[in-house]
Amino acid sequence: MPNPPTHLGDTHNFGRHVSLRGGRVVKPRTLLWEWLLLSADSPLRKLLAECAQKEGFGPEAFGFLPALKFFSSRSGHGGEVEQLVLEPLPRLSRERRRELAAIVGRSLALWSWLGISDLHWENLVLGVDGEGRVIFAPLDIEMILADLALPTETKLLPDADPEVAAICQHASGVRRVLPYLGKPIEVEDLLTMAGAYLATLAFLDRHSKRIASVFAELPGFRATPIRVCLRGTDAYVHAHSAPLWPPLLEAEAEQLARGDIPYFFRFYGRPGIHYFGDRALRVLKRIPLRGDVPKLDPILQVSQALRSPSRRKLREDGLFTLLGAFDAPSFSGRYRSDELGVTFGARRIAVTLANGAELASRRNLSAFVSSVYLPCRCGEVRTVFVPAVTRCRAPRVI
Repeated sequence: MPNPPTHLGDTHNFGRHVSLRGGRVVKPRTLLWEWLLLSADSPLRKLLAECAQKEGFGPEAFGFLPALKFFSSRSGHGGEVEQLVLEPLPRLSRERRRELAAIVGRSLALWSWLGISDLHWENLVLGVDGEGRVIFAPLDIEMILADLALPTETKLLPDADPEVAAICQHASGVRRVLPYLGKPIEVEDLLTMAGAYLATLAFLDRHSKRIASVFAELPGFRATPIRVCLRGTDAYVHAHSAPLWPPLLEAEAEQLARGDIPYFFRFYGRPGIHYFGDRALRVLKRIPLRGDVPKLDPILQVSQALRSPSRRKLREDGLFTLLGAFDAPSFSGRYRSDELGVTFGARRIAVTLANGAELASRRNLSAFVSSVYLPCRCGEVRTVFVPAVTRCRAPRVI
């Protein structure tokens, strides 16, 4: 008799769970976005590999992404994906630490540029595959094409908003790499990370037209849900015991009443925030478009080759956000790599790019990003997956 499926994660859409069954992860929702990024056979992955090889960027520039196999769902809803099998990273040499730092920089650039978010540390795996490649990637990709201006919006780096800063610090995805890169990381590794971030953004900008074409030609592109999160899961879990602000919407209360964590989504090129209204997932309901209700954030336009005025902010302010997240009092003076030079002054960070351009920012960037360094070590584990942990109540950052 086959083993029963193991349920994973929250319940959404009339009691549906992600589950593990027979070496496959069964997901009762769209897998288009995950297939696009996590399958080596997808048109986007093939394009990235082709362009990287032609440019000398390296055929394995995006080799930190896994090569998973995807399957149609037996139930007719969602799909199945091969279970990811990795080994934990070993202790790293200096050279391998530089490699990991570059991977982090490329990851920050790729996910920010594609507008992918919800990359908290529980959603990330870190390990080595059967070919010895370092894999650093999300398990779930449901939000995509958001017009992001800072890498903090991916949740890889911690947002500085005082209402969520403590949660974001603990949950920030890059904390996965701290057991290997150090706490604080070496300044040379930070420069490698920053250089890879800038180079990857520039690479993606150069190929934006072809990348946009991949999206435009996807079957069902405009009919595939893109998830919208109105609140964190914790807020919904405690909704019955503590009043929420802003108060629950009727659409949230309706889903909570049937035992689900509310699940909302949008469609590309269409107005409104939607949710399912029947168990068969055929009836779509929509939050009102007018009134005191959540509004959709801007989305990248395929017709404009995914270009946006926020791209410059992502390059320049995003660079200082990255430097500020990993900054430490021990960094002092001028440092140089092949890609850029950085001077850490008492009150100022100055950057000289490879083309000679100079950028500067005040060193205290706490209004834009929080430090990834915490006195606790919850989430900073050497396992491939983050185990369940008790929420840490560490009083301060270092």
